[in-house]
Amino acid sequence: MKRLVITGPRQVRFEDVPIPECPPNGVLVKAMVTAISTGTEIRVYRWLPVDEEGKMLHAGMPFPDGPTENGYSMVGEIVDKGIGVCKFSIGDRVFVSGTHKEYEIALAEDVIKIPDSIPTEQAVLLNLLGVAHIALRAGTPNPGENVAVVGLGVIGQSVLAWCRAFGFQTIGIDMDKPRLEIAKSMGAHAAISPSDNNFQSTLDYVFRGNGADLVIEAASTWKAIQTSMDITRKDGKVVVIARHTDQPHYNLAGHPYLSKRLTLKTAYGYEEQGQRWDRDHCFQLAIDMLSRRELTITPMITHSISWQQIPEIYRRLDGGESGILGVIVNWT
Repeated sequence: MKRLVITGPRQVRFEDVPIPECPPNGVLVKAMVTAISTGTEIRVYRWLPVDEEGKMLHAGMPFPDGPTENGYSMVGEIVDKGIGVCKFSIGDRVFVSGTHKEYEIALAEDVIKIPDSIPTEQAVLLNLLGVAHIALRAGTPNPGENVAVVGLGVIGQSVLAWCRAFGFQTIGIDMDKPRLEIAKSMGAHAAISPSDNNFQSTLDYVFRGNGADLVIEAASTWKAIQTSMDITRKDGKVVVIARHTDQPHYNLAGHPYLSKRLTLKTAYGYEEQGQRWDRDHCFQLAIDMLSRRELTITPMITHSISWQQIPEIYRRLDGGESGILGVIVNWT
């Protein structure tokens, strides 16, 4: 089978490897589609660690000394299952946290069956929707409150989808015009660049002079965190969901931020299994809302490619082509 690996800075190739054996407590899935996480995967493509010491590729995953797979979202068909697996059948369409390759194995407890009511190209975005869900829930906005999203990549657009579904008043903020247009289609009440002369007046108009109760930062730069803190109301919250590899260039506790009494939080990972909003509960909510057409995500799907085109999409993303958001990779 084919699998994609990163072997060094901006070095990507496909390898031929054996199809893995199905574990007794798991399933073997033949990929239909995978999705590209444009932020995380490009950081790996650039061979950048998450820590200053250069020891960690992801939280909890040491930096590799050889080829590493990339990606974490797959929808496929179960083609084999272990002797101890009862809840799935051969032929089931399922979501697994798989990398970019033709076959993936997964423990049965980690597999999500996809109902017929959800298109495959939407189901493969469940992990990305989950990241956005975690960020919004970490901010605990109350009904009627204002939410600004700074950084309108695929995660920021996913946050807007949740905000629209839950009825929050929202503004999308980004420097890129195509992303601002997509944000409007995703349900943002306004979408604007911080460099626009009407930036502050737009915030005042949409939020009725109250400022943002909650800002979710998904842009991966400290400048975006500063913008988030600038537009948050007194006693408001900023939730950072993006991974940052740059360093702050301003005083987070200096003027005017200390007197604003801001809460600055980070969001990463689900609650522990068995808790109210663990992975299973978050996934089920997304599946239910996608099935009922209450979660609108089609506008953020901008590209559908074959698996052979992944290296080219990586190069384009690395080169700053910001119009690439939701990328569906076809394996059949």
